[in-house]
Amino acid sequence: MVSLFKQDKIRTFEYFYFVVMVIYMAQVDHYTSRMVGTLSSPYFPFFFPIILTFILLDRNKVKFDDKRLIRICLTMIIWTVLLFSHKQTYGSDQYSWYFFLFYSIIIAYIHVQVFGKTLVPLYENIMMKFSLISLVLWGVSVIYPGSASFFSQFPEVGNYGNNMLYIFTWTDPTRIETTTYNGIARNCGFTWEPGRFAIMLLLALYCNLARNGIKFKGNWSGNILLLALLSTQSTTGFLGAIFLYSIFTFKKFDLQYILAFLIIIVPVTYQLTKLEFMSEKIEEQLDLDSELKRLNTSFDYTNKVKESNEYTGSLARFPSMYFEIINIEHDPLLGYGRNVGKSYFAQRISGNYLLTGGLLKMFGQYGIPLGIILYLILFRSSSALGRDFKIRKTTLFVLFLIILVSYPLFITPVFMAFWFYGLFRKEENLLVSVTEEDEEAVEEENEENTDSQSTE
Repeated sequence: MVSLFKQDKIRTFEYFYFVVMVIYMAQVDHYTSRMVGTLSSPYFPFFFPIILTFILLDRNKVKFDDKRLIRICLTMIIWTVLLFSHKQTYGSDQYSWYFFLFYSIIIAYIHVQVFGKTLVPLYENIMMKFSLISLVLWGVSVIYPGSASFFSQFPEVGNYGNNMLYIFTWTDPTRIETTTYNGIARNCGFTWEPGRFAIMLLLALYCNLARNGIKFKGNWSGNILLLALLSTQSTTGFLGAIFLYSIFTFKKFDLQYILAFLIIIVPVTYQLTKLEFMSEKIEEQLDLDSELKRLNTSFDYTNKVKESNEYTGSLARFPSMYFEIINIEHDPLLGYGRNVGKSYFAQRISGNYLLTGGLLKMFGQYGIPLGIILYLILFRSSSALGRDFKIRKTTLFVLFLIILVSYPLFITPVFMAFWFYGLFRKEENLLVSVTEEDEEAVEEENEENTDSQSTE
């Protein structure tokens, strides 16, 4: 048995299984990306979590005749068939994109059925341990830049640094994309880049606040997660944290309490926006007209000198949302599907750039009707977790919307478990019904107790 927090415990294999799932969630390299990518080699990283899932199912009996699971799978099947007919995409290279859609839904169903609301302390506990490791090793890399020679022994992760045994990614502070405020490298944790680590930390911080509320004294897990989030120097991470602490502070409308909080949070938020990495991003995003003109020039040049679908870069948040709206306008009912190469942007504007974020991508990929259904499922899950932990029912929903502005969450199995929690959770009969005979028995017992007391 592994102890999570206080009374929360879980069996050793189940804990190991979820550690592996969180590592795959981080997608630090092309091996762990096998869980959400395409059906291609290497095959062992693809089959490893599947083998572990079969062992999990053998240890925890899960029934798959659940009407809720069948309905959502049928909905996705109908959408996929209609999309294939509409887009004329019958090639075998297309099937893997849709395999992972059903794969992630089924894995999410298994997670909710096996772990239930233990998902919350379980995920938090694992992220807290990875965060502690990252803070120690990140501190070493910042204080002793010469440690680069040690970390360079491990495989490189894109343009950011070196992956140390899937538990930490050393960030190279000499590279432009990772140099931030005062030249201090950002903490990538065990992911491929700091922003990804930040959104995983935000979910863990939500779990901590759901269990404890706002508590700093004695809350080692929450403090470690918060420090790790600060070390990422992520705009999305900071804004998400401000939202979380605000929503948990304002759960009771005590005027004095709210005023005290605002006196603290307003100056802090203002100072955060003045940080170099925050202010530059905000200014760039707000000047959308200039950015679009610059991008159109880049598209024209890139289309002439590069082949289509040769990756050049990813667009920033708001330009991505602008072009995603164009995608939605051209495929409002069914969307362009899981393969972004089938979108209007990729086929008519530029196939060399990727659109970031996931907020509008849900409608762009799945169409407006199905996109609305998926967001309603997320809202239902946020409400269910709110009831289970006696917190505001909209908290997870709004947090995911904030994250989705910058990063897509859909399809990643652990995120999907939270997204589908309300749909797949086991309904517990928490109300005890009382019959009329039971009420009469209780009344008779009370009368007997009263008589005996008066006799005495």
